Amino acid sequence: MTQALAGFNEHGIIMATDSLATRVDAAGRPEFFNVEKLLPLGKFSAILSGGAGVSVPLSVALRREIGKRRGLDDLEDMVEFALPFLSQGYERHLAQHGPEPEGFRRLYFILAGLSGAKPPPGFSLLLLGSEDNELPLRLIAVGHAVVMPRHLGMEMKLAQALAAGAPLNKLLKISKDFLEKMAALKEEVGPPYYFATITADGYQAVVM
Repeated sequence: MTQALAGFNEHGIIMATDSLATRVDAAGRPEFFNVEKLLPLGKFSAILSGGAGVSVPLSVALRREIGKRRGLDDLEDMVEFALPFLSQGYERHLAQHGPEPEGFRRLYFILAGLSGAKPPPGFSLLLLGSEDNELPLRLIAVGHAVVMPRHLGMEMKLAQALAAGAPLNKLLKISKDFLEKMAALKEEVGPPYYFATITADGYQAVVM
């Protein structure tokens, strides 16, 4: 189960995730492996996927399609394209493979970037999700921070730091500490961890 978080304030956007993924073998036993779940979609946007394993190849396919299309730079336009694209991809996956095993039927995507619909500096987060294999994916309202799966303590801590105008490096440190804590508590969360920022200068992967 992916542990992911993202947030933004006037300084920019931070995104963070672990890389452990889980699949069920033929005997019904969980197997763990590593995947990269945080990907840039363009110079000023990114996608972070979690839940069912198909979320990663769907993110890669979305990035490829967006890369083919000129003028698809604004986050709102990307989400308008991504919602049916990801829903159709998930529908094809379920038609081919059947329902996901119990406990693996959640799918979500955090999209972050610059939005012309927002006041300057224009940073925004949007969450697309599906529970229990539902279709199509839903656009879920979020504020300045999102933690998936939800963790109220971390949501509050991150929201407070964002509201206080914390610099991005401090927000990333808070995120790293949280991921390490969750990895110590849950076998399905683990390193390596991936971090990124989005500012007026664009998307930047961060090594911590």
